[in-house]
Amino acid sequence: MKRIIFLSVILLFGFNSIGQSVEGDITSTMMPSPSVVARVDSSKIKAQQLAKRHLKHKKFIQAADTLSRSDYMMSIDRVNDNLIDIRDSAKLGFEIVHLKNKITSISTDFGRIQSNFKNRHLKLNIKNLYLYKNFAGNLDDRNDRVMDHLQKLYLRVYHAKLRVKTVLKDSVFRVMYADSMLRNSFESKLTLLERKWEGTDSITKLNIDSLNALKVISVDNSINLTNLLSRIDRKIEKANSTLFVKEFNYLWENELKVSPVDVSTKSDSQFEIEQKAFHFYISQTWGQRLTILVLGLLLFIWLFGKRKLLKHTREHHEQYAYLNLSYITGSPVLSLFAVLLCLMPFFDAYAPTSYVAIEYGLLLIASILIFLKSDERALHFSWIVLVVLYAVEAVSYLFLEPHFVSRCWMIFLQLLILFFSLLFYKRLTLKTIYAKWIKISVIISLILSLSAIISNLFGRVTLSGFLGLASTVAITQAVVLIIFVQTIIELILFQLLSSRIKKGIDKPFDSTIVIDKIKMPLFILAFVLWIISLTSSLNIYHTISNFTADLLTDTHTIGSISFKLTSVLLFFVIIWFAHILQRLISFLFGEIGVDGDENSSEINKGQHSRLLITRLLVLIGGYLLAIAASGLPIDKLTFLLGALGVGIGMGLQNVVNNFVSGIILIFDGSLQIGDEIEISGQAGKVKEIGLRASTLNTADGAEVIIPNGNILSQNIVNWTFSNDQKRVSIEFTLKGTELDANVINEIINDTIKSIPHVIAKRKPVILYSKVNRDGCTLTVRFWSTISKIDTVKSDASLQLNAAFAKKDIRYE
Repeated sequence: MKRIIFLSVILLFGFNSIGQSVEGDITSTMMPSPSVVARVDSSKIKAQQLAKRHLKHKKFIQAADTLSRSDYMMSIDRVNDNLIDIRDSAKLGFEIVHLKNKITSISTDFGRIQSNFKNRHLKLNIKNLYLYKNFAGNLDDRNDRVMDHLQKLYLRVYHAKLRVKTVLKDSVFRVMYADSMLRNSFESKLTLLERKWEGTDSITKLNIDSLNALKVISVDNSINLTNLLSRIDRKIEKANSTLFVKEFNYLWENELKVSPVDVSTKSDSQFEIEQKAFHFYISQTWGQRLTILVLGLLLFIWLFGKRKLLKHTREHHEQYAYLNLSYITGSPVLSLFAVLLCLMPFFDAYAPTSYVAIEYGLLLIASILIFLKSDERALHFSWIVLVVLYAVEAVSYLFLEPHFVSRCWMIFLQLLILFFSLLFYKRLTLKTIYAKWIKISVIISLILSLSAIISNLFGRVTLSGFLGLASTVAITQAVVLIIFVQTIIELILFQLLSSRIKKGIDKPFDSTIVIDKIKMPLFILAFVLWIISLTSSLNIYHTISNFTADLLTDTHTIGSISFKLTSVLLFFVIIWFAHILQRLISFLFGEIGVDGDENSSEINKGQHSRLLITRLLVLIGGYLLAIAASGLPIDKLTFLLGALGVGIGMGLQNVVNNFVSGIILIFDGSLQIGDEIEISGQAGKVKEIGLRASTLNTADGAEVIIPNGNILSQNIVNWTFSNDQKRVSIEFTLKGTELDANVINEIINDTIKSIPHVIAKRKPVILYSKVNRDGCTLTVRFWSTISKIDTVKSDASLQLNAAFAKKDIRYE
């Protein structure tokens, strides 16, 4: 056995040696040169390195593509959120219903205008033509806004529809959906997503169809309204051209022939035309009447709250005669009703003639009832006749066809208007309120009446009707607006009286201060109302308003600055109105800026301070609003502020100092209206704290104006800062045969306590400065209110003299 194992080892060793030798021979015979060996080795190394890198990238990609269950759930959640967002974007809800109602309303209103406009009677008068043009233009603007809104909604829904198609292109979601095993594992979630996608897709398609249908209707409305406006413009142009053309034969000609334009086109009667216009206007302007109704309700509630004071002023008419309250005390309800009707031209400039006639007739009836209670009875008869003539003329113009008899009747009415207008003019006196204004309106009315008669004679019947109505409106509206102005002035005076009475101040005040402040803006408002009424009656309001609007809204350029006149006008009007409003607030709360309220209390002084702060805020707000309304660019405003800063540095320091000091005084509270102070050698009561200077009323009746900067820079003696008490000191000498200190003290204490306006809580202090056998010299100190110092001192001297005389003691 050992021999066999040994033999095997020898054989194995021998074969190994033979193999190595053979291999060495082969390699030795095939070995290349050393340079070749080096190139082969380097290429092998690069190949091995590239293989290793490729293996690493492959492993990285395989690691990144390995998704977990949470990744698939996050993908599902992403798709779900996108579908919810798309559905919300495509959802219309009540918005589409609101737009549909608007479009339906526009279509309905267009149909009504078109139906009323079908009648081609030339006396579908120009006023009604402007009415339909105004409403058609408003409908066109409304339709444009609806179309813009529809386009925005359409773009939103359309983008939502595009997103529906791309929402399922999530790469992870597509991998999951392509794998049947993964799809089965998330079957419930995917089923819900499929249903949500189908629902979202159907909603977007349905909303797109709905919006397209509404766009078709709105575009159709736009086309119809554009055509209608074009037809109305042609009709207005044609009607305006025929105003000064001979419509009918001259009145003295034998046969009355209607112009061909009217014969071929006449269909409905004038009554039917006005009835249609009236009903259409009523249906379209309920919002305006609601505004007036709310304003009237507030005024009548205010009047009801003041009924007791109103009754008191009637019963004590002589006591409040300085206010000259005639309308508000004589006919309060009718006066407020007249004020509301006077404001209607702002809302009814395009109203049909029939509507204006009814509205204006109510106003004139109210004015008759008010004037019957006035003192100028000489004007009553002429005024009543003018009102009746206006009513007859309006009815005749609206419902009579232009035949020979009706034309003669209209001339007769115009002659009567001429006569009574002249009679009314002659009976005007200098005592009549706004006599000059009424005389000018009467002259204009006479000119218009003569023009109406001449136009009628020469066959211009339509023009004659316009001029005739305008002639009566010119005079009656001017007189009625006087009631408007005076009633508002009396309302403000009455509110001022009420506020003062609530403060315990029932003393007369100078009402001219209030009237002078508010009379001019009220008169300007009345003049604007008169112009609107007159131009509307002449059917030129539309032309004038458009011309004025174009003039104010056109852009003008000076150098590099562009501006609009409306911005400049708004700037100054807002500032002016802010100054009027801040003064009006003072009046409404019982502050008139004059001295004389000697019984002002601490509460009243606090109210004064709060009122000053309110006025300051109104002014600041007004200036800021004016700057915003002017449209002034910020860079230009910065330039102006820089220039203002240079001006302040060079010479406006005192102005700015006084302005800032005024604001500090208002908010600081160390100085209030009604305080008794001493400053700069002057003593008196603070009358007013302004933004630049404060006013001091002295005991001599002088008004001292002190710049606010000087007030803050000096020491102020304020006798009423914490209370209105001041110590009174009286020095006198007593002589008598028997002087007893106890008797003297008792007499002084009893006498001082009995004097009015002496503060009884603080006992008098009696000081004996000199005592001898013949008499004694005393100083008595006690307290009184600051406003009654001199009166109390005088009463104390008189009553002490009388009291000591009873005890045979001489008072010196």
